[in-house]
Amino acid sequence: MSESSTYQQYKPTIKFIVIFALTYALLSMIYGRYLNHFTGQTDDLTKFVGRSVSYVYNILSIDAQTIPLKNESGLKLIINGNYLARIVEGCTAMSIIIMFIAFIFSFGSNLKKTLIFAIAGSILIFMFNIIRIVVLGYLLYVVPAYQDVSHRVIFPAMIYGFVILLWIIFIKKYYK
Repeated sequence: MSESSTYQQYKPTIKFIVIFALTYALLSMIYGRYLNHFTGQTDDLTKFVGRSVSYVYNILSIDAQTIPLKNESGLKLIINGNYLARIVEGCTAMSIIIMFIAFIFSFGSNLKKTLIFAIAGSILIFMFNIIRIVVLGYLLYVVPAYQDVSHRVIFPAMIYGFVILLWIIFIKKYYK
């Protein structure tokens, strides 16, 4: 087998890896620069997530609030006066959204459809993440004994499972 035919055989894989790596690196650098503006304090996206979580609880007639942590970045999640959890930068799902977008752009062949799916999928992931935090917080309130397994196993599996489902939908519907 010649070098040329070997390259042609693996060209789609190489293209996928290069586009994924470059997109992931670029978006991660942009997000990192954003976070650098908030050293020692809670970033605006985390605050927005906290407000969104509180809003959903209040819609459900559950007394909840998120208030800034003292001397560190993040928010306290308080339900019915009980401090249950911290909402920190990692709770925003941005690293997952960045990975999602990098994957979509690596497979995308039609820029317009890829961009629309990346934006719509990112919004869905963000909304799903808010719901996930709400459910996790409520479980911590109702059955605190399951805190570790909920936070470390069940809820990461939910968000990653949701992202994989979106990837499958994208590949089946848009990838040629």
